[in-house]
Amino acid sequence: MLPRALLVIAWIVVSATTVVAQGIGSKAKEYFRAGYMASMAREWDSAVSLFTKAVELDPVNPEVYLQRAACFQMADRIDEAIADYEKTLALKPDYYLALEYLAKLYEIKGEYEKAVNLYARALPLVSDSKWRSVVKWWMSQAQSRIQPARHKDDNAVERVRRSRTNDSRR
Repeated sequence: MLPRALLVIAWIVVSATTVVAQGIGSKAKEYFRAGYMASMAREWDSAVSLFTKAVELDPVNPEVYLQRAACFQMADRIDEAIADYEKTLALKPDYYLALEYLAKLYEIKGEYEKAVNLYARALPLVSDSKWRSVVKWWMSQAQSRIQPARHKDDNAVERVRRSRTNDSRR
């Protein structure tokens, strides 16, 4: 939990300055800043509430959805986090952090094919060769989890087929 928390908090710090540059309304900015402060204090429910108010005032700002998604994620409200990351990507399809975090959540849910697709979308957005290799590794890990699941399904189908064949011989 600690590495995930540090990663999300570090991301919140870096991205908070982006919102100011995007020129959102002053009331939305106030809610965003208050949400940011609540998230820094790890008050996830309060932060979600404040980011929700910012979303209501500025529903086309992907950054606000991303921030709220991170708070949902930290509060283990995974389905709500997924919905907000997807909304972020609907507004800004090449938003690397949304792609990465959404892929991680799909891995947690065992939806490895979705995770692989998101990593594949994120990969061209990474220019640093070392970070690209990390993303490739994440993608290969998710891909390796798809194969055993398919193999198990194939074995189950084969067992049923053999069972039916044996039954018909009797």
